[in-house]
Amino acid sequence: MDFKTFWKESTAGYITKRILLAILIFVALSWITLIIIDFYTQHGESVTIPDLQGLYVDEAENILDNYDLDALVIDSVYVKDKPLGTIVEQIPAANSSVKKNRSIFLVVNKLQVKMIPLPDVNDVSYRQADALLKSLGLRVSGVVYSPSEFKDLVIDVRYNGAHVAPGTRVPEESSLVLVIGSGLGDSISTIPSLIGMDITGAKSEALSASYIIGAMNYDVAPTGDEVKYRIYKQSPEPGQEMPAGARINIWLTKDQSLIEASINNSEEEEEAFF
Repeated sequence: MDFKTFWKESTAGYITKRILLAILIFVALSWITLIIIDFYTQHGESVTIPDLQGLYVDEAENILDNYDLDALVIDSVYVKDKPLGTIVEQIPAANSSVKKNRSIFLVVNKLQVKMIPLPDVNDVSYRQADALLKSLGLRVSGVVYSPSEFKDLVIDVRYNGAHVAPGTRVPEESSLVLVIGSGLGDSISTIPSLIGMDITGAKSEALSASYIIGAMNYDVAPTGDEVKYRIYKQSPEPGQEMPAGARINIWLTKDQSLIEASINNSEEEEEAFF
Protein backbone atom coordinates (compact mmCIF):
# COMPACT_ATOMS: atom_id res chain seq x y z
CA MET A 1 0.00 0.00 0.00
CA ASP A 2 1.44 3.32 -1.05
CA PHE A 3 1.29 6.49 1.10
CA LYS A 4 -1.58 8.04 -0.88
CA THR A 5 -3.78 4.99 -0.41
CA PHE A 6 -2.76 4.75 3.30
CA TRP A 7 -3.62 8.42 3.89
CA LYS A 8 -6.97 8.46 2.11
CA GLU A 9 -8.47 4.98 2.40
CA SER A 10 -7.01 3.08 5.35
CA THR A 11 -8.37 3.16 8.90
CA ALA A 12 -4.88 3.84 10.27
CA GLY A 13 -4.56 6.84 7.98
CA TYR A 14 -7.93 8.17 9.15
CA ILE A 15 -6.89 7.88 12.78
CA THR A 16 -3.53 9.51 12.07
CA LYS A 17 -5.23 12.49 10.42
CA ARG A 18 -7.49 12.94 13.43
CA ILE A 19 -4.54 12.85 15.80
CA LEU A 20 -2.59 15.37 13.77
CA LEU A 21 -5.66 17.63 13.55
CA ALA A 22 -6.11 17.46 17.32
CA ILE A 23 -2.46 18.35 17.84
CA LEU A 24 -2.78 21.29 15.44
CA ILE A 25 -5.89 22.56 17.20
CA PHE A 26 -4.18 22.24 20.63
CA VAL A 27 -1.13 24.17 19.44
CA ALA A 28 -3.32 26.90 17.92
CA LEU A 29 -5.42 27.25 21.09
CA SER A 30 -2.29 27.36 23.24
CA TRP A 31 -0.81 30.09 21.07
CA ILE A 32 -4.02 32.14 21.17
CA THR A 33 -4.24 31.70 24.96
CA LEU A 34 -0.68 32.96 25.41
CA ILE A 35 -1.44 36.01 23.29
CA ILE A 36 -4.55 36.78 25.36
CA ILE A 37 -2.69 36.33 28.68
CA ASP A 38 0.19 38.46 27.43
CA PHE A 39 -2.26 41.20 26.43
CA TYR A 40 -4.25 41.00 29.68
CA THR A 41 -1.20 41.05 31.97
CA GLN A 42 0.52 43.65 29.83
CA HIS A 43 3.66 41.56 29.73
CA GLY A 44 6.76 43.67 30.19
CA GLU A 45 4.73 46.79 31.18
CA SER A 46 5.33 47.10 34.92
CA VAL A 47 5.51 50.17 37.17
CA THR A 48 7.26 50.87 40.47
CA ILE A 49 4.90 51.52 43.38
CA PRO A 50 5.50 54.87 45.12
CA ASP A 51 5.69 55.19 48.91
CA LEU A 52 2.19 56.09 50.12
CA GLN A 53 2.69 55.89 53.88
CA GLY A 54 1.79 59.09 55.70
CA LEU A 55 -0.54 60.25 52.92
CA TYR A 56 -4.32 60.54 53.05
CA VAL A 57 -6.30 58.14 50.86
CA ASP A 58 -7.41 60.81 48.38
CA GLU A 59 -3.79 61.93 47.96
CA ALA A 60 -2.72 58.33 47.34
CA GLU A 61 -5.50 57.85 44.77
CA ASN A 62 -4.34 60.89 42.80
CA ILE A 63 -0.75 59.64 42.78
CA LEU A 64 -1.69 56.09 41.80
CA ASP A 65 -3.78 57.38 38.90
CA ASN A 66 -0.56 58.61 37.31
CA TYR A 67 0.78 55.04 37.49
CA ASP A 68 -2.45 53.44 36.19
CA LEU A 69 -2.94 51.80 39.59
CA ASP A 70 -5.95 51.66 41.93
CA ALA A 71 -6.13 52.26 45.69
CA LEU A 72 -8.16 49.87 47.85
CA VAL A 73 -8.53 50.35 51.63
CA ILE A 74 -8.67 46.93 53.29
CA ASP A 75 -8.31 47.71 57.00
CA SER A 76 -7.99 50.43 59.63
CA VAL A 77 -5.95 50.41 62.84
CA TYR A 78 -5.08 52.94 65.52
CA VAL A 79 -1.46 54.11 65.72
CA LYS A 80 -1.01 56.75 68.42
CA ASP A 81 1.89 58.68 66.85
CA LYS A 82 0.43 58.81 63.32
CA PRO A 83 -2.07 61.42 62.01
CA LEU A 84 -5.64 60.13 61.96
CA GLY A 85 -6.81 59.02 58.51
CA THR A 86 -3.35 58.60 57.01
CA ILE A 87 -1.91 55.45 55.43
CA VAL A 88 0.21 53.36 57.80
CA GLU A 89 0.80 50.31 55.56
CA GLN A 90 0.60 49.39 51.88
CA ILE A 91 0.62 46.06 50.06
CA PRO A 92 2.73 45.53 47.96
CA ALA A 93 5.42 47.59 49.66
CA ALA A 94 6.86 50.78 48.21
CA ASN A 95 9.33 50.33 45.32
CA SER A 96 7.82 46.95 44.35
CA SER A 97 7.12 46.35 40.66
CA VAL A 98 3.59 45.49 39.55
CA LYS A 99 1.58 45.46 36.33
CA LYS A 100 -0.59 48.41 35.44
CA ASN A 101 -4.26 48.48 36.47
CA ARG A 102 -3.53 46.54 39.64
CA SER A 103 -4.93 47.44 43.11
CA ILE A 104 -2.64 48.63 45.88
CA PHE A 105 -4.06 47.57 49.24
CA LEU A 106 -3.96 50.20 51.98
CA VAL A 107 -4.23 50.12 55.79
CA VAL A 108 -5.17 53.50 57.26
CA ASN A 109 -5.04 55.01 60.72
CA LYS A 110 -8.54 55.27 62.19
CA LEU A 111 -10.32 58.59 61.84
CA GLN A 112 -11.56 58.39 65.43
CA VAL A 113 -9.66 57.21 68.48
CA LYS A 114 -11.26 54.26 70.22
CA MET A 115 -12.17 55.11 73.82
CA ILE A 116 -11.60 52.38 76.40
CA PRO A 117 -13.51 52.28 79.74
CA LEU A 118 -10.91 52.03 82.49
CA PRO A 119 -11.41 48.81 84.46
CA ASP A 120 -11.32 48.79 88.26
CA VAL A 121 -7.83 47.55 89.13
CA ASN A 122 -7.77 48.83 92.70
CA ASP A 123 -6.66 46.25 95.26
CA VAL A 124 -5.25 43.85 92.65
CA SER A 125 -1.59 43.05 92.09
CA TYR A 126 0.56 45.01 89.67
CA ARG A 127 0.98 41.95 87.43
CA GLN A 128 -2.78 41.35 87.19
CA ALA A 129 -3.49 45.04 86.55
CA ASP A 130 -0.80 45.28 83.89
CA ALA A 131 -2.10 42.18 82.06
CA LEU A 132 -5.71 43.39 82.19
CA LEU A 133 -4.90 46.88 80.92
CA LYS A 134 -2.76 45.51 78.08
CA SER A 135 -5.55 43.15 77.00
CA LEU A 136 -7.83 46.19 76.62
CA GLY A 137 -5.36 48.17 74.51
CA LEU A 138 -3.94 50.35 77.29
CA ARG A 139 -0.34 50.64 78.44
CA VAL A 140 1.33 50.93 81.83
CA SER A 141 4.17 53.41 81.38
CA GLY A 142 5.27 53.69 84.97
CA VAL A 143 4.83 52.74 88.61
CA VAL A 144 4.78 54.99 91.67
CA TYR A 145 5.01 53.54 95.17
CA SER A 146 3.02 55.07 97.98
CA PRO A 147 2.44 54.05 101.62
CA SER A 148 -0.47 51.65 102.02
CA GLU A 149 -1.44 49.01 104.54
CA PHE A 150 -1.81 46.54 101.65
CA LYS A 151 1.61 46.11 100.09
CA ASP A 152 2.12 45.51 96.34
CA LEU A 153 -1.54 46.17 95.44
CA VAL A 154 -2.78 48.92 93.13
CA ILE A 155 -4.20 51.85 95.08
CA ASP A 156 -4.69 54.35 92.24
CA VAL A 157 -4.42 54.89 88.47
CA ARG A 158 -3.17 58.14 86.95
CA TYR A 159 -3.60 59.45 83.42
CA ASN A 160 -1.76 62.60 82.35
CA GLY A 161 -0.68 63.07 85.95
CA ALA A 162 -4.19 63.03 87.44
CA HIS A 163 -6.31 60.40 89.19
CA VAL A 164 -8.68 58.60 86.83
CA ALA A 165 -11.67 56.73 88.20
CA PRO A 166 -12.79 53.26 87.06
CA GLY A 167 -15.24 53.50 84.18
CA THR A 168 -13.69 56.68 82.80
CA ARG A 169 -13.08 56.39 79.06
CA VAL A 170 -9.51 56.99 77.92
CA PRO A 171 -8.06 56.78 74.39
CA GLU A 172 -6.78 53.44 73.17
CA GLU A 173 -3.00 53.04 73.65
CA SER A 174 -3.06 55.58 76.48
CA SER A 175 -0.14 55.49 78.91
CA LEU A 176 -1.18 54.98 82.52
CA VAL A 177 0.78 55.18 85.76
CA LEU A 178 -0.10 52.76 88.55
CA VAL A 179 0.25 53.77 92.18
CA ILE A 180 1.31 50.67 94.13
CA GLY A 181 1.16 50.20 97.88
CA SER A 182 4.54 49.95 99.64
CA GLY A 183 3.23 49.05 103.09
CA LEU A 184 2.54 51.29 106.07
CA GLY A 185 5.05 54.08 106.41
CA ASP A 186 7.13 54.78 109.49
CA SER A 187 6.07 58.40 109.59
CA ILE A 188 2.97 59.71 111.34
CA SER A 189 0.82 62.23 109.46
CA THR A 190 -2.35 64.18 110.08
CA ILE A 191 -5.55 62.99 108.43
CA PRO A 192 -6.77 65.67 105.97
CA SER A 193 -10.36 66.83 105.77
CA LEU A 194 -12.23 65.37 102.80
CA ILE A 195 -15.66 66.76 103.73
CA GLY A 196 -17.45 68.30 100.75
CA MET A 197 -15.15 66.71 98.14
CA ASP A 198 -16.13 64.38 95.34
CA ILE A 199 -14.41 61.00 95.07
CA THR A 200 -11.83 62.19 92.53
CA GLY A 201 -10.75 65.16 94.61
CA ALA A 202 -10.75 63.06 97.77
CA LYS A 203 -8.44 60.44 96.29
CA SER A 204 -5.99 63.09 95.12
CA GLU A 205 -6.06 64.85 98.49
CA ALA A 206 -5.61 61.59 100.41
CA LEU A 207 -2.70 60.44 98.25
CA SER A 208 -0.96 63.79 98.53
CA ALA A 209 -1.11 63.35 102.32
CA SER A 210 0.21 59.75 102.03
CA TYR A 211 -3.18 58.15 102.74
CA ILE A 212 -5.58 56.18 100.59
CA ILE A 213 -9.35 55.95 100.30
CA GLY A 214 -10.81 52.86 101.91
CA ALA A 215 -14.49 51.89 102.05
CA MET A 216 -16.92 54.13 100.15
CA ASN A 217 -20.40 54.20 101.65
CA TYR A 218 -23.33 55.84 99.79
CA ASP A 219 -26.51 56.90 101.58
CA VAL A 220 -28.38 56.08 98.35
CA ALA A 221 -26.93 53.57 95.88
CA PRO A 222 -25.57 55.49 92.87
CA THR A 223 -26.87 54.74 89.38
CA GLY A 224 -23.97 55.91 87.26
CA ASP A 225 -23.98 59.39 88.82
CA GLU A 226 -21.15 58.95 91.33
CA VAL A 227 -19.64 62.29 90.29
CA LYS A 228 -22.61 64.09 91.88
CA TYR A 229 -21.94 62.64 95.33
CA ARG A 230 -19.95 64.52 97.98
CA ILE A 231 -18.35 63.34 101.21
CA TYR A 232 -20.21 64.23 104.42
CA LYS A 233 -18.41 61.92 106.85
CA GLN A 234 -15.02 60.25 107.13
CA SER A 235 -13.17 57.89 109.43
CA PRO A 236 -10.58 58.55 110.83
CA GLU A 237 -11.78 62.10 111.34
CA PRO A 238 -9.76 65.10 110.14
CA GLY A 239 -6.88 66.07 112.38
CA GLN A 240 -6.19 62.60 113.76
CA GLU A 241 -2.63 61.32 113.47
CA MET A 242 -2.16 58.00 111.70
CA PRO A 243 0.71 56.11 110.04
CA ALA A 244 1.28 56.98 106.40
CA GLY A 245 -0.62 54.59 104.14
CA ALA A 246 -3.64 54.18 106.42
CA ARG A 247 -7.06 54.05 104.81
CA ILE A 248 -9.70 56.73 105.17
CA ASN A 249 -13.25 55.40 104.97
CA ILE A 250 -15.77 57.85 103.54
CA TRP A 251 -19.54 58.35 103.41
CA LEU A 252 -21.10 60.08 100.39
CA THR A 253 -24.42 61.75 99.62
CA LYS A 254 -26.14 64.05 97.12
CA ASP A 255 -28.05 65.75 99.92
CA GLN A 256 -26.56 69.26 99.97
CA SER A 257 -28.01 70.08 103.39
CA LEU A 258 -26.26 67.08 104.92
CA ILE A 259 -22.97 68.13 103.33
CA GLU A 260 -23.31 71.73 104.54
CA ALA A 261 -24.15 70.55 108.05
CA SER A 262 -21.00 68.40 108.09
CA ILE A 263 -18.86 71.30 106.84
CA ASN A 264 -20.29 73.65 109.47
CA ASN A 265 -19.78 71.07 112.21
CA SER A 266 -16.14 70.61 111.13
CA GLU A 267 -15.56 74.37 111.20
CA GLU A 268 -17.12 74.68 114.66
CA GLU A 269 -14.94 71.86 116.00
CA GLU A 270 -11.87 73.52 114.49
CA GLU A 271 -12.74 76.87 116.13
CA ALA A 272 -13.37 75.17 119.47
CA PHE A 273 -10.02 73.43 119.23
CA PHE A 274 -8.15 76.68 118.75
